[in-house]
Parts: sequence; structure tokens; C-alpha cells
Amino acid sequence: MTESVESTVPRETAPPDSVQRLKRNAVGTMGVIFMAVATAAPITAMVGNVPIAVGLGNGSHAPAGYLVATIVLGLFAIGYATMAKHITATGAFYGYISHGLGRIIGFGSGGIITMAYIVFEGSLVGIFSYFFADFASTQFDISVPWLVPAILMIVLNCVLTYFDVNLTAKVLGVFLITEIFMLSLGALAVLFKGGNPETGFAVAETLNPVGAFTPAAGIAGASAGIGLFFAFWSWVGFESTAMYGEESKNPKRIIPRATMIAVLGVGIFYVFVSWMAIAGTGPQKAIELAQDSATAGNIFFDPVQATYGDWAITLFKLLLVTGSFA
Repeated sequence: MTESVESTVPRETAPPDSVQRLKRNAVGTMGVIFMAVATAAPITAMVGNVPIAVGLGNGSHAPAGYLVATIVLGLFAIGYATMAKHITATGAFYGYISHGLGRIIGFGSGGIITMAYIVFEGSLVGIFSYFFADFASTQFDISVPWLVPAILMIVLNCVLTYFDVNLTAKVLGVFLITEIFMLSLGALAVLFKGGNPETGFAVAETLNPVGAFTPAAGIAGASAGIGLFFAFWSWVGFESTAMYGEESKNPKRIIPRATMIAVLGVGIFYVFVSWMAIAGTGPQKAIELAQDSATAGNIFFDPVQATYGDWAITLFKLLLVTGSFA
């Protein structure tokens, strides 16, 4: 395909001058990356998804699942980024499918994707409310009904997305940097301490790609598919890079570049952080902790607390609130 297309759906005539468009030249490469990666919410993806993958999926091989997901999504992103060079479509998947397969199939896929995002947003509101209420209870001994933070999140999201995409990029950028900082603190603590005293870094047990397809031993109902599902689920939102094409400064260059950086950068980070979390607690203990929802988060909390103290756990839990909001 050699001809660039500047629309969300195929059309035979140019749009009238009165068509309203999004603000152009509002965000650069870093802004698009921040918004896409913040949608995935790395700290929530790690603390929320890794314990499930460990406890119900591929056990201590969960980091290998993230390695497999990085490779697969990296290959997908190559094609996705290539389309972004030719099509500037705020509808992302809808726009791409419409251009390739026609309006009818594009419309149907757009409806399915929209419903998926609505369901996903509902789950984010729920997890934000849970983390918010838990933080208020443990830190301030205040009981907060879940509906209060849920409404707060929806209102703040509407305000940020309505007024200025550049403002949104800045807010999400701050949240994202603090999330990465906190996860990196925990991972680096394990790296420099040498891992669990008994098992070390357990490289063969945690990073062998074959293990990603192996159910956790000794766990009734464990399925490697669950582990892989939650690994792939941790990238949800990276495809949103294409949605900012109309608002970016040079969409033909920025969107493909931001997509590849988001997918591969997040993937490498996920593999490292999940590997260090399991190496820090020990493969077997990590599986035991993941079996109980009350202790599942300790896969990440224990190494952080042992190295930095209680203040780090307080900050960690606060960032879970901001991460789920982002």
C-alpha cells in the first residue's frame, strides 16, 4: 500500500469544511507512549495479574509467559505499526479493519471493540474502588463505600479527557513514572541481593519459554492457558496509540514508533519485574502466597518491605490506587 489515508473510514468524497476534528499537533512521541502504557497500568498489571498467573496458571513459570507474550505481541505490533504509517484513524481497530475489509465488517468490529472497552472500563472502576477503599481503611481507618471512589474516578476521567489531551498526557505521565519507579525499586532490591537465599534467581525455572505452556505442578485446576491469558491481558491498551494519530504532531512517524516502544518496552519490563518478584520470594513460596487472595500481593510486597521498610509498602499501595485510575 503506497498511498496515505487521513480518515477513520473509507470515503469517496472529501469531508466538508465544517467537520470538527480533534486538536492537532497536541502530543509528541513520549505523550502517546505515556497514555498507551498508562492504560495498561503496569503496577496494577503486575500486582493484579502475576499472582493469578502464578496461583492458577503456569506457577513459577509466569515470567516465561510474559516472555512469550512479548514475542507474540511484538510480531503483531510490526503489522499494526506498518498500518499506522498509511492510515491515520482515531478509531484504531475500527479504522484499520474498515479500510482493509470494508465498512460493514469494520462497523461490526467497532461495535464489539466498543463493548469490550466498556466492560474493561467497568472492571477498572471496580479495582480502583477496591484499592482506594483498602488504602483508606488500612492507612486512615476510614470506611469508604465503593460507590464513592467509583463516581470520583468517572468524573475525573471525564474532566481530563474532555478539556485537553496534552493535560491528560502530563497527568498520566506522572502516574506512570511513579509506577515504574516503585516496581523498579522492588525488582532492583532483589537483583542486588541475589534473589531468594535458597533458590537464587531460579533462571531455568522462571524464564524457560517451554514452562509458559506447563500448568503449575500440585495445583488442582491449574491451567497454563490462564497464565498466558493474564500475561497477554497485561498489555491491554497498547493499541490505543493509533487513537492519538489525529492529535499527534507527526502521526506517520510517531504512532508506529510509539507502538513498538510501548509493546517491547513494557514486555521487557514485565519479564524483569515478574522474574525478580518470584526470585525474591522463591518459586515455591510464591505459589503458596498466590493461593490466598489475602497474601497474593505479598509476592511483590515482601521483597520491598524487607529492603525498604513499611513506608515503601504504604507508597506501593497508594500507587496501586493511582495506577488503576490511570
